[in-house]
Amino acid sequence: MSLALGLDVGGTKILACVSDAEGRVVARCRLDTPARAGAGAVLDALVAGAREAMGGLSVEDHRALVAVGVSAAGQIDVDNGVVAYASPNISGWTGTPVGPHLQAALGVPVFVENDANAAAFGEWACGAGRGAPSIVAITVGTGVGGGLILNHSIWRGRHWRGAEIGHMVLFGDGVRCNCGQTGCLEAYVSGTAIARLARETRPGFSGDARAVFAAAERGDVAMQEVLAFSARCLAQGLVSLSSLVDVDLYLLGGGVATRPGYLDLVRRALKDPQVSGERGFAPELLQEAALGEEAGVIGAAQIALRSAGVAAVRSR
Repeated sequence: MSLALGLDVGGTKILACVSDAEGRVVARCRLDTPARAGAGAVLDALVAGAREAMGGLSVEDHRALVAVGVSAAGQIDVDNGVVAYASPNISGWTGTPVGPHLQAALGVPVFVENDANAAAFGEWACGAGRGAPSIVAITVGTGVGGGLILNHSIWRGRHWRGAEIGHMVLFGDGVRCNCGQTGCLEAYVSGTAIARLARETRPGFSGDARAVFAAAERGDVAMQEVLAFSARCLAQGLVSLSSLVDVDLYLLGGGVATRPGYLDLVRRALKDPQVSGERGFAPELLQEAALGEEAGVIGAAQIALRSAGVAAVRSR
């Protein structure tokens, strides 16, 4: 049995796990990300997390460890293990040689992947997309991330920008997104967007997306309408995406998408001919992701195993 170490570095936390080719986790740990301290501090934290997870292994499992996979935000030059571009959530992260640094520190091959791609790969290999040749995985949280597995392989794009679903433009004259474009899906669907829509609907509202969901669950009609509008925007994005890739499954994950009732709102919108047109969009193609916050770290380990010559499990 071969094992790989997965590392998932986010703006607030670092997850580490050691798993096999079926996604069974044999060791894990969690650390805070020293994002404001800069890239060097984050690299040191990744090494510390890796060593903590590896420290819990038996001698036999340690010998079975063949590679390390890293799930990291930004455009990732996977050939060189370098962050080609990233938002400033981690100070100085753009240009960081994550792969070379970790490989030198840990002494095993290291493979670095975009976090949304890693999450999609985790779901494809071990989660809700297991057995499907092609899937789209969309994570709706503070922002909107996307990953595309096309015919058993990650679709990264020529410049490592493939499947940036959150930055598909819905409304050309819409709200300005953090990316600089106007009308992006992320600007209407993310947790940040839902909170903004609530403030626009009810001036003086000061809560976050969780507060919007809580109010809607208490019967607040205005907040219910905010969530229905956001879900409809996501449905429109899915229909547009399906015209381009037409995959086997569309998986939704993240703190917003997995809130009770939200998936039903999206499916309801997909049944509306004004959203899906005459061709329609079969609601059963849309499923909830299965791996939760560990999708990225498990996906990173699976990518490392595959890159090291150990195939990901494909049967259901």
